[in-house]
Amino acid sequence: MEVAEKKAKAKILVVDDEPRICEAVERALERTGYQVETSQSASDALERLHKAPFDMVICDIRMPAMDGMELLDRIKEHDPGILVVMITGYASIDSAVEAVKKGAQEYLPKPFSPDQIRFLVERVFDRKRLIEENLHLKTELGLVHGRNVVTGKSLAMERLLGFVAKVARTDSSVLITGESGSGKEVVARLIHFGGARAEAPFVTVNCSAIPNDLLESELFGHMRGAFTGAYYAKRGSFEQAGGGTLFLDEIGDMRLEMQAKILRVLEERRIRRVGSEDELPIDVRIIAATNKDLAEEIKAGRFREDLFYRLDIVQIAIAPLREHKEDIPLFARHFLKVFSTEMKKPPTDFSGEALRLLESHDWPGNVRELRNAVERALIFASPGELIRTSHFPPELRDKANTSLNSPAKDLRSLRAVEIDHIRAVLEACDGNKARAAQILEISPSTIWRKLQEET
Repeated sequence: MEVAEKKAKAKILVVDDEPRICEAVERALERTGYQVETSQSASDALERLHKAPFDMVICDIRMPAMDGMELLDRIKEHDPGILVVMITGYASIDSAVEAVKKGAQEYLPKPFSPDQIRFLVERVFDRKRLIEENLHLKTELGLVHGRNVVTGKSLAMERLLGFVAKVARTDSSVLITGESGSGKEVVARLIHFGGARAEAPFVTVNCSAIPNDLLESELFGHMRGAFTGAYYAKRGSFEQAGGGTLFLDEIGDMRLEMQAKILRVLEERRIRRVGSEDELPIDVRIIAATNKDLAEEIKAGRFREDLFYRLDIVQIAIAPLREHKEDIPLFARHFLKVFSTEMKKPPTDFSGEALRLLESHDWPGNVRELRNAVERALIFASPGELIRTSHFPPELRDKANTSLNSPAKDLRSLRAVEIDHIRAVLEACDGNKARAAQILEISPSTIWRKLQEET
């Protein structure tokens, strides 16, 4: 069923000056679900390409006026992403090979059967899908398993992850709210990769980072010549996310005119490229995020109430980092491991004072601010050296001085005091566990075990 849906979305233009060839190819491909149009001249084909998007062009090399080789050049100028298959007689195989070198995907010698044309077209589309999927998976594996994904163990985080797991199993629209830097995109990725669309693309659009006059093109795509600078036709984010998830980050910053267009897409599940009259069906899950209070934005007339209710089928609120500070050591050590690998510095740890410094800060920039602070600290630390308070910026240390010296901070568990003392001794011994074990009168393995239990 999934393959049939993909075929139904593929639009093919057949160009040949022989009507019987056009009709034969059209019949063969329409039987397997492709949308096919035919043209008997290169000039007419170019007009069609400028009016509507096509996924593939099948054209004969030998045609009067403008031949297939020149048409190939013009197609690639118009839209480099269009797939091209050349039809050739046996006498012009050399020309077909040259066409492949110039950007055509395949060539088909005459005479050919309906099965041969169907097989070749399917092979070209499969090859393109495989390339896109490999690129997509490489990108997403890096994002999911790299620096962008880290989850805590606090009660707040456990509840959040449990809720995310339930939402991921649905296909409903989701609205994620939370302060800047709190991890809204991480949650969106967890929803996508935990659901049925996990193997399809996850496409992110930051609505606040794209100028208003370019956002429509970014979302819906455009035709060549639709505006100044539109040298090529372009697929928009809705098309790129086909079958997968489109993440609209900071949707609260989107202007009202664009909000109306997004609402229409959500209702009709169809888009129109800028400069085109044709509508294209879309199959995407929408996840939106904002750091604004949309209820207040609606009252102020800056956000559409009908769009809010379309997006707010499921709402997930992410707590700021200051409300689950027990996750700070876990987050900090995760980022330290990531940056140690990136900077090719031996893995290290934080001193007790450094951890208390991190836990005392309110982190108005949330997890993003913490990640940046850890990266800076590692830059100034020597290879293998414990991360100390001196490696953090002075403003962070100054803000934490009051809370670090408050009586409440002294009321800590015996286990926390023990761990801090072990870390202090390790720091004094420059990380030498054997020397620290002698001073503490315990074995090096006990030091390792207690530190592992603490993490």
